[in-house]
Amino acid sequence: MRRTIRIALLAIPFACLAACVGEGDAGSTHATAEPSGRPGVTNYRCGEDGSITVENRSSEVVLTDTTGEAVTLPAAPAEQRSRYGIPGYALVLEGDNALFVKGGKPMDCAR
Repeated sequence: MRRTIRIALLAIPFACLAACVGEGDAGSTHATAEPSGRPGVTNYRCGEDGSITVENRSSEVVLTDTTGEAVTLPAAPAEQRSRYGIPGYALVLEGDNALFVKGGKPMDCAR
């Protein structure tokens, strides 16, 4: 129940994020995974959903999911550094936690 409430509360910024990301803002996707252990690269465990690797490039992140699919997500809105997204994808970073949404499915992840 607590996880459901947390996901529901964290979903609110995604409604705002979706409004900030227009169709013309689509980022690039590619299938090359970034290696971990480098500065600016963080690995998150997402329970039964697997894991994600996030390479922080300040105004954008390159996120690689368990399947090896990588997607570049720009900051949304552009001036902040905790919310990133394009249509179909969103990422909110908060301390050691990350909420990743792909295709409407939220994944609660932790370092």
